[in-house]
Amino acid sequence: MKYTIFIAIVIAILYLLYLCSDTKEDFTKEGFTDNELYEKLMNDFNKIFPDRNRNAGGPQFYHHIVSLNPTIEEFKKYNTFYCAVSGSPIDPKRGKTYDNIVVKGLDDKEYYGKYYRCCWPCLCDIMREGTVYVEPFTVKLKDGDYTHYVLTIMDPCLNSEKIPEEISGFQCDKITKNGIHSNSCRLIIGILHDVEEYKNQDVSDILDKCKERMNTPVDKLQGGMGDISVKLYSL
Repeated sequence: MKYTIFIAIVIAILYLLYLCSDTKEDFTKEGFTDNELYEKLMNDFNKIFPDRNRNAGGPQFYHHIVSLNPTIEEFKKYNTFYCAVSGSPIDPKRGKTYDNIVVKGLDDKEYYGKYYRCCWPCLCDIMREGTVYVEPFTVKLKDGDYTHYVLTIMDPCLNSEKIPEEISGFQCDKITKNGIHSNSCRLIIGILHDVEEYKNQDVSDILDKCKERMNTPVDKLQGGMGDISVKLYSL
């Protein structure tokens, strides 16, 4: 009897540890884990970036994910697997891969939400004034329409001759062909997740960390992808 109770206690403890673990896998409604969806996306890397150059590749990732016609749950997961600034893949095995930031909306309001990033300088580059803006967008997916908040920039292909030479993923024909444009005709680079209107939620740590970078002239930026991507965003 004592042995049975002991086994039951051990099982209960292990189950609680599993529930609290940051590394446990979430399943979509169709049964795919985060890791399986990540591998599916990475298996298409050469299709998304034929020359394997993913610099500033957020628009190409977003465009490809929409073309897969996933379910809404899959769509949300897929869009946590890349950094919209750098185009860097974000492996969900890394654990916590997002921070809460504040981004200006096209409606002049400020919005608070989760941004999935490869490194902290990309947070600053998203929040940099006058480059990236948030706006609502509705996309048709496998199981219905899904309205979400997208991060947008002016389409670099409008000034294709000025696209930095380190960036080769844009297929230009007056506008970007391997990207999706929002209702305002701006180019979508990624998603701001779990969005709510900004009402003084605490982002002081991020703002303090980013203060210097966000106020550094574009041509003086060093480190991270910002010295390339922000040039792209500022065309």
